[in-house]
Amino acid sequence: MTDPASPPERPKRRGPQRRFTLGEKIAIVRESNAPGMSAAHVARLHGIAVNVLYYWRKAYGEVAQTDLTTFESRGTMAKEIEDLQLQVRNLERLLGKRTLEIALLRERLGKYDDESEG
Repeated sequence: MTDPASPPERPKRRGPQRRFTLGEKIAIVRESNAPGMSAAHVARLHGIAVNVLYYWRKAYGEVAQTDLTTFESRGTMAKEIEDLQLQVRNLERLLGKRTLEIALLRERLGKYDDESEG
């Protein structure tokens, strides 16, 4: 029997952690920015932590706010090019961050491997 005063047990996570594609992340960020939607509710719907959703909002917010379906209606090729260049800059910035993180992790792993061998 369980004690009624004790909190209910959380279900154990099964399997590997779910990885979302960039398109899925942007769609979730757009959904969380919709009027009347709370971040906690959207996070719960998709099975992610609220802090992950806030990170995605910060990282992909500018991309999520860009409406990719309205390029034809803008009429000017210059505006389309400018928007695409903005997206490229954002993606390059994200790639640079990830590359730096990988380099730092490899450096740390290399240090620990060298110490264990010596």
